[in-house]
Amino acid sequence: MPSERITVAVSPSVPPYVFSHDDSGLQLQILKSAFKNQGITNLDIVYMSNKRAGQSLEKKNVDIAMNYAGVTGSTIYSSKSLLAYQNVAVSLKKNNFKINSVYDLSGKSVVAFQHATEFLPAPFKSLTTKLRSYEEVVYQAAQVDHLMKEWVDVVVLEKRVFLYYLQQYKKTHPIQAITIHPIFPAAPRPAYFSSKVLQEIFDMGLTHIIESGEYSKIMAFDGSDYAQVTAPNSIK
Repeated sequence: MPSERITVAVSPSVPPYVFSHDDSGLQLQILKSAFKNQGITNLDIVYMSNKRAGQSLEKKNVDIAMNYAGVTGSTIYSSKSLLAYQNVAVSLKKNNFKINSVYDLSGKSVVAFQHATEFLPAPFKSLTTKLRSYEEVVYQAAQVDHLMKEWVDVVVLEKRVFLYYLQQYKKTHPIQAITIHPIFPAAPRPAYFSSKVLQEIFDMGLTHIIESGEYSKIMAFDGSDYAQVTAPNSIK
């Protein structure tokens, strides 16, 4: 078992997957639980951009990166998927939009998360030219605000992220009924390791917590559950 401290590079807060103020959230809880199952608790969580995390992993300045866009294989080892991100389109129920594929967004006003055209499957990027309007925002709380105020027809973001910010918004604003359109494929989220041995230890722990039911208990929390125990963010 590793005796030295294990450094984990993580993107700054992505509620409900990562909360930097107390090193919690779904992804970090799964990571910690899988390692704890294998008797490992000596984790140091450090926050940095995805780009810096990838560079640090390649230089072996960190042991694990939760996000990595480079090539795995010879020196970088990918674990089993901790969970899957599910990007979705969300509209107001009263509009009764029939959105069964990305092509059904045509002619609508859409606000997506930052760099959505790079992360989502190719048809989405080409479709943005056929939208009535298209914008990407850094602060995802603003997507909920824009939708509820009917400033936009559709928002595109990860499902649990939306539920988290919707619950936050609900604390201080009236909300309208929504429809979630799962028009994008689920995106598995592994962790990336600079050590094959450490990756195998983690995968073993992950398998064990899945089999024991501990994993299901962690994943039972969706975005709205986390939001109910977290202080509201300000809506810009």
